[in-house]
Amino acid sequence: MKEWLKRTAAAVAPELTTAIQSARSRARSHRLVREWKLDRLTRSILDHLGPTVRTGPFQGMTLTPMTRREHLGPFLLGCYEAELHPWLTAVAGRRFAQVLDVGAKFGYYAVGLARLMPDTPVVAFDTDWWARRATREMAAANRSPNVRAAGFCSPRWLDRHLTPGSFVLSDCEGYEAELFARSSTPALDTATLLVEVHDNLTAGVGSVLRRRFVRTHDLAVVRTGDRDWAGPELPFLTPADAAAAVREIRDPQEWFLFTPRAGAG
Repeated sequence: MKEWLKRTAAAVAPELTTAIQSARSRARSHRLVREWKLDRLTRSILDHLGPTVRTGPFQGMTLTPMTRREHLGPFLLGCYEAELHPWLTAVAGRRFAQVLDVGAKFGYYAVGLARLMPDTPVVAFDTDWWARRATREMAAANRSPNVRAAGFCSPRWLDRHLTPGSFVLSDCEGYEAELFARSSTPALDTATLLVEVHDNLTAGVGSVLRRRFVRTHDLAVVRTGDRDWAGPELPFLTPADAAAAVREIRDPQEWFLFTPRAGAG
């Protein structure tokens, strides 16, 4: 009965249902940060190094007070999802008509990219009200007025608003299959997409994405641990805390980078 109610709610009110689920997931994550005492570790790093990202593509970006409910070590040290750094650096060196961040959390990528591409409009989607508020705080603190926080990104939104020649960053917990497979806009044929693939949450999503873009895009794949990261030493932490500071709380991940072929669209 419980699962039936969930499916019915998702079918009748998908945006509201997703927002509730996102808020619950975020609340649980914040609770675990406290239970595992990672909030104390964040405070120690902030006390010694300050709130500015130390290395990586977004070096110099300020992390604002709302973000401190997260495990900030990997973000502050600049090693968060280090496997993506070469791709992000390459993306930041190109010109795009628009940037979308689907599943923006507190705006790390949205604001980071907005700082590197200040003349490009950035739309940061997240169904959790806390995430949208945190993204706005991040954008204000980092003087990035080109960032707009939004709620639910649907195939219909893409069909109506996606601009040709855009960059789309997607981390939406399995929804990526529906989002891109059900969108019919030709603007996707010219978009560059960096997608975290959640086959563990939605079986077959990787195959769906491959089929969706096989005719228009070249595909590159990177997985957790495919690239190394060497960051600053942390002499003010014990070896155990230093290891925890750079450890990301995540399952093994896989990302697809779809690059449009010449003449696509």
